[in-house]
Amino acid sequence: MDFKTLRHISQNYSLLYVEDYKIIRDKTATIFRNLFKVVDVAKDGLEGLNMYQDYYKSNSEFYDIVISDIKMPKLDGIELTKKIFEINKKQMIIIVSAYDEKEYLVELINLGAHGFMKKPFTSTSLLKILFDSCNSLKNANKISLYDGFEYDLTTATLYQNKKNVDLSANEIKLLYLLIKNASHSFSAASIFNHIYFDEPQKEFSEDSIKSLVKRLRKKIPRDFIYNTPKLGYSVRL
Repeated sequence: MDFKTLRHISQNYSLLYVEDYKIIRDKTATIFRNLFKVVDVAKDGLEGLNMYQDYYKSNSEFYDIVISDIKMPKLDGIELTKKIFEINKKQMIIIVSAYDEKEYLVELINLGAHGFMKKPFTSTSLLKILFDSCNSLKNANKISLYDGFEYDLTTATLYQNKKNVDLSANEIKLLYLLIKNASHSFSAASIFNHIYFDEPQKEFSEDSIKSLVKRLRKKIPRDFIYNTPKLGYSVRL
């Protein structure tokens, strides 16, 4: 396993890194920033939780990976893990622990943590667990729908019978939003804000969202997108 091979996969993903020890935090964050598309860094568990929630509010999606130390002020790694799983049960979380913290690992395994790194970790062990994690994400991000459709979350690409389905830029944004957050429903207003986040002057139009959904429905599996009164749009996976 080498850095270049890992980066080929990891550059598609976002990461939240939570570590209270500044020297380790700064050094490791530098490595992460050369690997991942987005890297946010928190100095304690409470700040990490706030950043996790804020990232979702700003991007309408969760971080792909969370890496957290166990022993931290304000909110330790176990409590942070619990609170994140309350928000997103599918979150990939990697825990960093010292050799004298083995008693915590059983609880974290039971909670659903994806993996563990021992302190002090080597570059080899770090690259290996990141490669395994990114590979898991890559495989998990290939979603089989029905009627011969498949969706790749990593590249935001829709296929039918192995052929690329041509989507407009806004159709790509909408489909990605709904599939990435399949357990959530989105109002027309929240979809509008997601699609036109870089055009703050654009006035909201519910009809434009209805029209976009209608166009997209013609290119995807039948009844894949549905609209629940008072909740909004979601997909059937």
